[in-house]
Amino acid sequence: MDSLRDGYRQLDDRVRGLSRVSYALLVGFVSAVGVFAVRLLLPGGGSFGPVAMGVAMTVVYYAFNPNNET
Repeated sequence: MDSLRDGYRQLDDRVRGLSRVSYALLVGFVSAVGVFAVRLLLPGGGSFGPVAMGVAMTVVYYAFNPNNET
């Protein structure tokens, strides 16, 4: 359990250390992949949803910069 917690903390520190642009791109990519994975499980088609979600999350996370330490 401790190794899992240590791994999470290392990953969290690494992600929080990313620049504003890199963090926004990572969040957008993870969001797009997540929506795409769910889209595969549901009936229907189209790839606009995952792309739109990825772009929207990238813009939002870049604009609001949640890692800003004030």
